[in-house]
Amino acid sequence: MKAGLNRYRIAILAGLGLLTLLLSLMATNLLSQLRDLSMAAGDNTQWSIAQLDTEFANLNAVLSEQLADQTYDDAEVQLRIDIALSRLNIINSGRAAEIFGENDEAIGLIQPINDFADQIIALSDRPGPLSTQELRQVRDMVKDVRPNVRNIALLGVRLGAEQSQARRAEFSQQLSRTGGFAIALLIGMAGLLILLDRLFQRAVRRDADLLASTRRLTSTVSASLDAIITANEAGEIIDFNAAAERVFGWDRDAILGETMEDTIIPPQMRDAHHNGMKRYLSTGKPRVVDAGRVELSALRKTGEEFPVELNITTAQDSGQQVFIAYIRDISARKINEQELIDARDQAERTDKAKSQFLTVMSHEMRTPLNGILGVLDLLRTTSLDQRQSRYADIATASGEILLEHINEALDITRIETGALQLTPQDFDLSDLMTALTDVFDPLAREKNLDLTLDVEDQMRRAFHADSSRIRQILTNLVGNAIKFTDNGGISIKVGGIHGPKSTSLRIAVTDTGAGIPAELQDQVFEDFVALAHGEGRQARGDGLGLSISRRIAREMGGDVTLTSTVGHGSTFVLSLPLDRIEAIHTPSTPVVHQPTEPARPCSILVVEDNTINRKVLGDMLTGMGHTVQEAVNGADCLAKVDDTAFDLIFMDISMPVMDGIEATKNLRNNPGPNQNAHIVGLTAHGREEYRDAAERAGMNRFHTKPIRLDALHSILADVTASSFPPNEAIQTPGALADLISALGVPKVQTIGDTFFEELNAFLDAARAVDDGSALAEAAHKMKGAAALLGQEALETPLAAYEHDARAGELSDSANRAHAMDKIAHQARTAFDQALTAHRKA
Repeated sequence: MKAGLNRYRIAILAGLGLLTLLLSLMATNLLSQLRDLSMAAGDNTQWSIAQLDTEFANLNAVLSEQLADQTYDDAEVQLRIDIALSRLNIINSGRAAEIFGENDEAIGLIQPINDFADQIIALSDRPGPLSTQELRQVRDMVKDVRPNVRNIALLGVRLGAEQSQARRAEFSQQLSRTGGFAIALLIGMAGLLILLDRLFQRAVRRDADLLASTRRLTSTVSASLDAIITANEAGEIIDFNAAAERVFGWDRDAILGETMEDTIIPPQMRDAHHNGMKRYLSTGKPRVVDAGRVELSALRKTGEEFPVELNITTAQDSGQQVFIAYIRDISARKINEQELIDARDQAERTDKAKSQFLTVMSHEMRTPLNGILGVLDLLRTTSLDQRQSRYADIATASGEILLEHINEALDITRIETGALQLTPQDFDLSDLMTALTDVFDPLAREKNLDLTLDVEDQMRRAFHADSSRIRQILTNLVGNAIKFTDNGGISIKVGGIHGPKSTSLRIAVTDTGAGIPAELQDQVFEDFVALAHGEGRQARGDGLGLSISRRIAREMGGDVTLTSTVGHGSTFVLSLPLDRIEAIHTPSTPVVHQPTEPARPCSILVVEDNTINRKVLGDMLTGMGHTVQEAVNGADCLAKVDDTAFDLIFMDISMPVMDGIEATKNLRNNPGPNQNAHIVGLTAHGREEYRDAAERAGMNRFHTKPIRLDALHSILADVTASSFPPNEAIQTPGALADLISALGVPKVQTIGDTFFEELNAFLDAARAVDDGSALAEAAHKMKGAAALLGQEALETPLAAYEHDARAGELSDSANRAHAMDKIAHQARTAFDQALTAHRKA
């Protein structure tokens, strides 16, 4: 601001000086013109020119008088000649010459006069007096020149008057200009004075603002919660605010003049501080200065080190560089951060421990549960009286309930760890809903409840999604509705909105139960929360059903919501996005069916590290008429398969020494009698955890423990259907038997004919088409249809083909198609024979 005012002052002074110089020049010019006018008035040049004619008249009178009187006075004549000549000299010099100047008329008149003067001078300069003749000659010459003299006198008077008038006019103009300029100068000086006054007022305001800003800054620094320390280039402290006193424990008066190195910087950091300041002052390159916030350690007066957040800036003060440090004590924040980190780590450890606990417990509980349910299944195959049979049924039902809880706990673990895998497939929504209603209808009738299903026409079509997970969600919702409703009924309404490529599905399950209070509606979706009887709902065993349902729905891109009114019932709504597909010809939900036993025994190897499970499974298979050998781990399995060929190997996944995945890889990769044996993987974990690994290792199928008698019958029926000759007794696979039971032989025949036609078309395409994506999609579709028809002998190679097609491994596509032709022929023969057997039955 000071520099700006100085520039203003210099500009104003320069303007005033220039104006003064111009005024001085104009005044000087005015005085010169005034002097010229004065001189012109003093010389009276016009009068002198006018006297020239008078003197020539006098000369002529003297000459005429003497010639008339014949009295000659040469002295008088010479005097008059000299006077006339002297007057004549006036017009040739001085002001008169300036008057005439270059005037042509004046030049023409003056020249004869000058010639006269030359002649008179020549006569008068002769020795002796003039003679009478010379006097007459002079008189005649005077008479001749007098008109010119008279005219030049008149011209001189006229020209002199004109020039005097011009000079007076010019002087008047100059006087006016000078006066105007003087007035302008006065106005300019007045304006400059006003400008100076405003500049002064602005300077006063700026000084006041600066003073107020300085006071505010001083107040801010004093009231700041952060320590603010100012130091000079030598590191000496020159300012220390009140917050700095509180933070560091130093009194301001005591620390001023001390260096930062000796007071607030810890000993181990002093060399680095010293070198850094020296480098900054010499190079100007900052590392900490003007580098933003950094976290360092500082030193209190007591010697205690503590963490601080530091920001150093620079400023100029009286030509010297000063450093301003803003310091914040972050001890409390660091403690809080550490507490948060500890709490987070503890929460993560707890969550991890919970997940591990649920995983381990689900596995460890499945293992003994496998033995329990297996023994109960064996027990029910023996001769039991009515009471014993009832006890066995109760124990089996309790075990199945426990297994359901384990599965739900495992689902929670999968969802929380991101391990939940969805298996999209083509399905018919109307068939799924009808099958679901058929399952729950007996339960509703037991409680005298009406169970109704309403599917909008536009939703009676095929979609592509994980139908098993949709069924799981709806099973929870409909099961809860039946369980918690005593009077009235349950309605299931299926609707949706079709978009360009997908459909927004909405399934509403409405009951007429007691309802749920608004303040408790969010709680029913939390883990392990079950409302008591008095709160409008019966107590659920584990409180996981709705929580799992909502989580699975959200994993699928949808949600489960609730609206309820106490005393009027509740409505749970499942909303999901579904991809639409063309109509399919196979049902999506087979009915559980226990097929008959195979006609001939199989040679089976059971690989299981748990003694009880191994013994139970062996007894179940032995009781079914098969030959069973046992192995305690994968390595033991490899040792026993070198010399014996097995029709079927049950392979546990998790075992010591060598697990089932590694053992299966060895069997598939090494030539031997069991390289192509049918291998069924068993695990106490969920299917998702090991599904991909099992398929890549070469397992033909995968089953979660506990494995029940009906599952064993289905597995053995599928294996023997593809491996025994056609002339043996026909055993219908479980899925196919369920399908026949649900739809009847004619409809199943039509479905089967369509399936095998599409399969032949697929195999023909596989020999010629090299589009991996299209073949993978076709194989996926055929695999799903094969599973629904119970054709697991086809399902496994189709799954392998799909996997390789997606990976781009189609170099032997034609050979694979040729190999699958044989399997397809055997499957078609077995399918036709199974239908024939059912027709005869």
